[in-house]
Amino acid sequence: MIHLIKFKNFFSFKEEALISLKVSEKAPNTEKYIVDKTKTRLTKILAVFGHNAAGKTNALKAISFLQWFIVNAYTEDPDTEISISPFEFVREKKPTEMMVEFSIGQDLYLYYVNLTPEKVINEKLQKKILGKKKFKTLFERSWDNEENNYIWKDNFGLGVRFRERLRKNASVLATSIRDNHKESIRIFDFWNKISVNVGLAGKVDNEKYLIGEAAFFFSKNNKLKQKADELLQKFDLGLKAIEIIKKKETNHSVSFDLKGVHHNNYTLSFQFESSGTRKFFAILKHILYVLEKGGVAVLDEFDTDLHPMMSEKLLEMFFSKETNPHNAQLIFSAHSPHLLNLLDKYQIALTEKDKKGESEIWRLDEMKGVRLDDNYYAKYLAGAYGGVPNFDL
Repeated sequence: MIHLIKFKNFFSFKEEALISLKVSEKAPNTEKYIVDKTKTRLTKILAVFGHNAAGKTNALKAISFLQWFIVNAYTEDPDTEISISPFEFVREKKPTEMMVEFSIGQDLYLYYVNLTPEKVINEKLQKKILGKKKFKTLFERSWDNEENNYIWKDNFGLGVRFRERLRKNASVLATSIRDNHKESIRIFDFWNKISVNVGLAGKVDNEKYLIGEAAFFFSKNNKLKQKADELLQKFDLGLKAIEIIKKKETNHSVSFDLKGVHHNNYTLSFQFESSGTRKFFAILKHILYVLEKGGVAVLDEFDTDLHPMMSEKLLEMFFSKETNPHNAQLIFSAHSPHLLNLLDKYQIALTEKDKKGESEIWRLDEMKGVRLDDNYYAKYLAGAYGGVPNFDL
């Protein structure tokens, strides 16, 4: 499970920003929270609110980037620059810093990286075993300008020649899984189960691509396809099922023809279904995957095109032990303030951007005077918490 993420000099976040899913004993004793195997209390859901261009998407990009860098960075050509964007509105460009704390079973990991588009400057992985007080450093590398190479420390069992394979543009973990290194694969499996709809360019908005992805996923997962059909019926979209027909397959791609199956078994080409129905089908790919396997869904503009009651029901699926037996987490951005009253102050983060173009993010429980029984919806719209547009011209 993800515990927290820190990042600095990343897109619109010039100063250090924190996304934390850790909560104290003051958080309500409900199904919305879980104590993981490291005995840390965590929220299953964190929602990010704020006005347009405040930094919501950029905050989610931090998770998306870390997943790509840990899992897939080694697939890039060795001379390719790292797809990282530091804060632009300064003369002197500094490195981006990122840190994530996450747990796998009883083990707590802390991963840190300091990098520029040209190279990794410093990278470190630490681990704390349940019952131990301190983290143990598993590996660390630091760029030595004089030697034009890395200073390398290995307590991870990667072997004496692994240093020769270190790339400037790829993480140690993305490199070590090529050797079938056991613990690297364990960490790879955790990050590979993070399902995102946002990349470094922002939210993926190509509907044809998203629906194609969902069709491919459900064509390979019949059990989850049945669950998707059940939800479509339950939300009374006029559908009994989505029929997925493989249309064309090559070595590199596959395409599908989708039809909505309505009552009396009449079918309608999926392109003529409502935008809400198409969006719901595409987003179910992310949600049902993590609910089934355990993991984290990171969804930008989660509520777009969805009826308020539909988005509420999807959140409730993460809260319930019955529909979320593996304690999957959901981190999402949204504009619909009605969702605020489904959440506690420990599950709401707000973003704002100042006149210098710098974003900041904070969790609602960090603000003085915010009560658990507040009407978050009304107070947010009234501007009591910030994170709303300023229309004073």
